Amino acid sequence: MEFPSYVGSMRGRSFLNTNDFTRDEIEEVLRASRDLRERFRHRMPTPYLSGKTLFMLFYNRSLRTRNSFEAGMFQLGGHAHFLSPQDVYTPTLPEDMIPYQTESIADVARVLSRYGDAIAIRIYGDAAKWHIGRGHRVIQEFAKWSSIPVLNMEDDLYHPFQALADIMTITDVALNPSGKKFVVSYAYSGGLKPLAVPQSCILIGTMFGMDVVLAQPKGFELEDQVIRACRENVDRYGGSFTIVNDMRTAFEGADFVYPKAWSPKVFFPPHNGRVDKEGAVEYQNRFKDWICNQELMDLTNRGKYMHCGPADRGQEVTDDVIDNPRYSLYFEQAENRLHVQKAVMSMVLG
Repeated sequence: MEFPSYVGSMRGRSFLNTNDFTRDEIEEVLRASRDLRERFRHRMPTPYLSGKTLFMLFYNRSLRTRNSFEAGMFQLGGHAHFLSPQDVYTPTLPEDMIPYQTESIADVARVLSRYGDAIAIRIYGDAAKWHIGRGHRVIQEFAKWSSIPVLNMEDDLYHPFQALADIMTITDVALNPSGKKFVVSYAYSGGLKPLAVPQSCILIGTMFGMDVVLAQPKGFELEDQVIRACRENVDRYGGSFTIVNDMRTAFEGADFVYPKAWSPKVFFPPHNGRVDKEGAVEYQNRFKDWICNQELMDLTNRGKYMHCGPADRGQEVTDDVIDNPRYSLYFEQAENRLHVQKAVMSMVLG
């Protein structure tokens, strides 16, 4: 059969962070994603990766990520090989880059490179010992030694495939998102959450010329290098980027709102000399009023509600918001994860 032109168009490249790519390249991914979505909805076969193998290393469990990658690889005619948490060793020190009890990352990456076609990794939080940036360094180390593409299924700094699904969902609603107000806001959760989603959200929003507003209580600042990259995106692509400390102010006139929990980095290394989970939870509990509800949605410009999932109902968002089909894009985002991942795999493995 004749394959679409995007198959193999980025052959051999790893996918660790959306900001490693140009806007033109991301738009090519989105075009491929929509083509694959249309073919999937019509149950048209897409055996673009027949005989290809994806190794999935899950240091953290997942519903959406595992199933969307595994289903996507199958739908492309390939095989996704799951490495269970029992098989994967979690490193104990930032400099101790060992995924298995007896093998270094350099060895594992080179062995898997001889067996298949790509390695996908998910590592953050407890799996990275809550040393912010350590999970990303583990993935970078795999990419350094691997001769096949490495895919970031979420680490403690970035969640690039979620960002792709987010911008695909946004551009389904607003074909040209430039100038649209996109609010990425802290929302309360009793659990500890990584910085990856909000950081990838503001990066992709500024890449597409949106007026991005980051709303956060004091103490919930994101990583400095991500903020700098957002400002550089604005210089390059237009739009704006502002930071506010009030959720209500941020929501006023918004076109898209993305209320999402993350934990205050000052309680974790390298911003703290030790991991202080109890201190982080205690501090988070001061901000239970940071919840997306109908009152806040009424302040928007008929805004659309977004969340990567799983959303903490009753903490991050009320049921009447997340379940309202008039403005909730929650399940559309989940669906689009499948298609953007298939697109990237087709492009880097085809």
